[in-house]
Amino acid sequence: MESRNSNNFRGIDVSNLQGDIDFAKVKQSGIQMVYMKASEGITFVDKKLNQNYSRAKAQGLKIGFYHYFRPSLDSKAQARHFANTISGKISDCKLALDLEVADNFSKSVLTDKALTFIKEIKSLTGLDIVVYTYTYFARTNIDSRLGVYPLWIAHYGVSSPGSNPIWNSWVGFQYSSTGSVPGISGNCDMNEFKNGILLNSSSVPQEPGNNYETYTVKAGDTLSGIATMYGTTYQELAALNGISNPNKIYVGQVLKIIKGSNSSGGNTSSGTISVGSQVKIIGSNYATGQAIPSWVKNNVYTVQQISGNKALIKEITSWVYISDLVLVSGGSSAPVYYTVKYGDTLSGIATIYGTTYQKLAELNGISNANRIYAGQKIRVK
Repeated sequence: MESRNSNNFRGIDVSNLQGDIDFAKVKQSGIQMVYMKASEGITFVDKKLNQNYSRAKAQGLKIGFYHYFRPSLDSKAQARHFANTISGKISDCKLALDLEVADNFSKSVLTDKALTFIKEIKSLTGLDIVVYTYTYFARTNIDSRLGVYPLWIAHYGVSSPGSNPIWNSWVGFQYSSTGSVPGISGNCDMNEFKNGILLNSSSVPQEPGNNYETYTVKAGDTLSGIATMYGTTYQELAALNGISNPNKIYVGQVLKIIKGSNSSGGNTSSGTISVGSQVKIIGSNYATGQAIPSWVKNNVYTVQQISGNKALIKEITSWVYISDLVLVSGGSSAPVYYTVKYGDTLSGIATIYGTTYQKLAELNGISNANRIYAGQKIRVK
């Protein structure tokens, strides 16, 4: 296989094991790309994911996500868990299937399971996949059917990965697990990535160079305070900057702000969609230019706020152009349904829709309010 090359992207991959990361220092050291652990199995979510994502994004690093695959657990359930975990986050890189344990399954069965996961995550997100594994595992535990997907290979202490019977090239090469990177305490996995690791241009967030100005967070700042200064909303700033928790920003963080932002509100030009309307999304991109995954379009959402020609969608905290929405109901008695995601509770869903868990339980014939499951459709109105 190919050797390392100075023309490749310099990259790292991280998880909660690296603790709190100073991504400003990471970027200054020359790192250009970071893969971060999102999930594992069907319930585990990396506790540093949201922090790593918002901080890396603020520094302009290219971002990717990986899922640690557990073969003994249901493949489709794992894919749904991965999709739910990265919901609302934008990846510059192909989604990575971390395949490095066999759990005593044969080559054929393990490959079947991996392919099921890959097809399901592709169906759910519309994003392409890369397979991460290590040389010995590729030689002994999986078969050639995975060869149609690009390879991110781990092989330490060598300038080029060893051969395997499935792939003859790579888009990612993890060459060390004991790297030292400024801004990270302890060891870190070191990688080189080729352009092939990137998603197609249609899936990469657009960054119009002259549409944004920036603001550097100072001590005592809040996102809502910054929003007020610029005549916008904290929700719009959160959506634009990939901030999952608007209450957590840090000194030195660089925020993008749309030039000429305002929060004048008002009615839509169509006169039909307003705050509280139930809508479906039919467009291809968020108002920030980021691509909307296909699975986002399967649900009914609530308009939380109107700003000019844009609407803030409550359940996903994202701005969408009103022209890319279709009205499902505007407060009428038409039924509205919600599809349960991993981590949801009936009381949490009730809060989103301004009702009580008791009313939802009664409306849906749920005898035990503590037992709902991912994929279940619940009528909320």
